[in-house]
Order: sequence, then C-alpha cells, then structure tokens
Amino acid sequence: MASGTLTSRILGLFRDIALGALFDRAVTDAWTAAFRIPNLFRRLFGEGSLAVSFIPVFMQTQSEDPTGQRARNLANAFYSLLLVILGVLTLLGIIYVEPVFRLILSSEYALDAAKWELTLRMGRIMFGFVFFVCTYAFYMGILNALGSFGLPAVAPALLNVSMLVFTFMPPQWFPVHGDGLAWGVLIGGLLQALLLAVALRQRNCLPRLQTMMWTPEVRAVVKGMIPGLIGMGLLQFSTLVNLYFASSLPEGSISYIYWADRLLELPLSLISVSIGAALLPSLSDFASRGLKEKFQETAEESFLMNLFLAWPAALGLYVLAEPIIEVLFLRGKFTAQDVQMTAAILRIYAVSLLLVSCSRVLMPLYYSVKNTKVPMVLAVVSLAVHVSLAPVLMRQWGLEGLMISGVAGAFLNAVLLMGLLKKYSPGIRMSVLLRPAVKFVLAGAGMVVSLQTYELLMAQTGRGLQMLALFITILLAVVAYFGLAYVLGCEQISRIRRSSQP
Repeated sequence: MASGTLTSRILGLFRDIALGALFDRAVTDAWTAAFRIPNLFRRLFGEGSLAVSFIPVFMQTQSEDPTGQRARNLANAFYSLLLVILGVLTLLGIIYVEPVFRLILSSEYALDAAKWELTLRMGRIMFGFVFFVCTYAFYMGILNALGSFGLPAVAPALLNVSMLVFTFMPPQWFPVHGDGLAWGVLIGGLLQALLLAVALRQRNCLPRLQTMMWTPEVRAVVKGMIPGLIGMGLLQFSTLVNLYFASSLPEGSISYIYWADRLLELPLSLISVSIGAALLPSLSDFASRGLKEKFQETAEESFLMNLFLAWPAALGLYVLAEPIIEVLFLRGKFTAQDVQMTAAILRIYAVSLLLVSCSRVLMPLYYSVKNTKVPMVLAVVSLAVHVSLAPVLMRQWGLEGLMISGVAGAFLNAVLLMGLLKKYSPGIRMSVLLRPAVKFVLAGAGMVVSLQTYELLMAQTGRGLQMLALFITILLAVVAYFGLAYVLGCEQISRIRRSSQP
C-alpha cells in the first residue's frame, strides 16, 4: 500500500511543481480555494469515515456468513444508498457554490472580483469530483476488506496524471485562464473510480444497484458512520479553518499552505495513512473474534512502525525545509519570497507530522471496536482549540501564527487519543513503547548531525549543484538513521525487511 501511495504522491509533487511554475499566485490561490471542498470529501471519505464504518460491519457479516451472501447484500444496499446521496449532494454543490464559498472564505478575499469569479467557476467544475471520489472511497473499502491495498493506493495516481496533462495544455484551449486545472481534477476523479470498478468486476465483487437499501447491516454502517463523519470531518475541517483565516491575509498565503501541506502529505500518506488503512481490517477481525492479545500486539507494532518512519521524516522536513522548497519549486513564477514563506510553513508542519501521524494510527484502534464517538468528541475539542488560538496568534505572527494554532490542536488530539485508549479498547502498553522510542530518538539525533552535510557541500560547490548536494545529504541521512537504528537493535529494521520480501 505504501508503494502505491508513493507512486501517487510523487506524481502529485510533479503536478504541484508545474502549478507553481506556470501560474501566478492569483490563479493558484483561486484553484487551491476551489479545490478545498472536493479535497475535503476526498480526505473525509477516501481516508476516513466511510471505510472505518463500513469495513468492521463488512468483516463481521463475512465471519457470520461464510457463503458471502450477507456481505454482498450489504455492499449492494449501501452502494445504492450512497449513489442517491452523492447525486443530490453534488447537484446542490454545483447550484449553490457561491453561498458555500462565502462561508469558507473571508470577505476580504471576495474584494478581488477577478479572483473571486475564477474561484466560483473552478468550484462548479470540480464539485463533480465529490461524486467520483466518494464512489472510489467505497470501492476502496471493499477491496481493503478483501485484502487488496496496492491498487486502491495507486489509483489516485490517475488523478495526478490527469491534472498534469491538463496543466500543460495550452491556455488558449480553455475559455478562461486556469480552467484546465479544474477539468483535470474532474477527469482524474472519474478515472480513479473506474480503475477500482474494473478491479472489483474482475473479482466478481462490483456492487449492484438494488431497491432495498435500508437493511439492518446498512443501518449499522450508518450508525457508526455519522459520528465518524463528524469526528473525521472536524479533523479535516481544520483545513477549512486555515483557508478562511488565510484568505484574509496577503495574496499567496492560501498557496503557501497548500504547497507545504502537499509536502507534509507525502510522508503522512506514505506512512500513517497506509498503516492505518491496512491496520483497520486486521484489528476489526481480531476484535470480532475476541483475540485481545493479538489485537494489542498488532496495534503496538503498527504504532512503533509509524513512529520509526515518521520521526526521521519530520526531522528532515524541518532541517531541510528551505533547500527542499528551492530545489522543487524555485522556477518560473515561483519566486524567492515564495520559497521563504512556504519553507516557514513547512517547518511548522514538520512538527505536526509526528502528532498527526500518531492520531491517524490511533484512531483505527477505536474504530475497529466500533467506537466512533470518542474520536468525534476529541476532534471537537482540538478544533475548538485551533479556532480559539488562531486569531490571537495571527495578530502576533501572521500566517505562521495560524499554523502554530493548528499544531496546538493536533497535540491535544494526539495526547487525548492515547490517554483514553485503554478505557475504550485493548489499548497499547506504554512500557512496550518506551525503550524503542528512546532508540528512535538516538538514531534521529545522529541523522540531524548528518544533515549538516548540506551546508558543507553548498559552501564548496555553490548554487549550481544544489540539487546534487541535497540528494547526497538526504542519502547520507537515510543511511545514518537506518544504520544507527540497526546498531541500536531496532526491531523495525527486520520487520521492514521481512515485509518487503515477495
């Protein structure tokens, strides 16, 4: 799953590089603002409550009925209900796009008439993506429950391929400059849903429409889905909070958050989202069979693996934030000022990487025992902290203050998820985590020392070989971290080696 996700994220990175180089900040701000709503649904359903509510019920019906008939009936009934809801939601979104954007964007943003009209136009085009990405998310849930993770993870690569193709299309092919960015999203959403539909059809598991939609199993899914939607929605709602506050700041602020967020999503999706998605079916199975010790052991191994991989990613992004932004984006219409602003946000996001990644791995421990209410309540608390602190910190530090308030909310959410875990699930033993965590810290300290190689190389070679210097530094850092982890006896090294074998 991580390999498939990596393919998609690398293509997404190329897309973002092209976006920054070929379009000015007015167009990138408009596209980023318009994409927030469709992207919210992508994160909410593609990485969130649809899978976590559907998979446990689906796994339970499979274990109770070996013939698979109940599981097929559940898939068909829920699919039929989902298409009706998505159809209505998408239509309403297209019709009422302007009131929606007036809610999520500040009044200062709408003062720029040209940018405001472009944002609305892109929003109408891209709202159809909601229908396709939620359909894709449901297909992904079925495939994950059947033990297939690679193809669902690589399918979003088609979205990035589509966006890349449309980004490089001549502007005169479209009636309005920037239209191609929106059409690339819509076509890409359709392609990724079609790919999983083909995979399910080959397995003879493609859900079919039926008139009987409200079955007991569907009710169980919806019952778990509503608090899950609220909980995951509130966590993702922080992106809309950031959008609202950033839209009142100088032009480019929305784009800087987007590019930093995209770089954060690379390790986050590769590590914690992949681990969390792969973890949920296993833990749901163990919970349904009452295998408490197996549940606990798997949860501990997954949490430690997440820490082992997220820790060096966070350190690397923090120390090398500016050179990474320079190498990737400093070309075309992406200026030196854009580099400094994006790098400042990326450093703050690097701190949040550990917090968010831990939360993404902890939440499946609640969902697997069909407890979606606790994550929902904790999400409300963390969001309230973010919203309350944002205006105060923005007065002092501007855009960076907005990001710091988000880190404070993420910290509180991660701490509470861990603290309440033992009460609501078999939990994780802290004594098991302590010793490996110390080893990770020591390996990370050695890695930070190796990262100073970049400045030494730049002093000798100059800007002309910046990309080579960055590549060598990252390579040395990887060797330093994993080498020290091996010397310190981190078990995660052998686990990675075993899991990579065919």
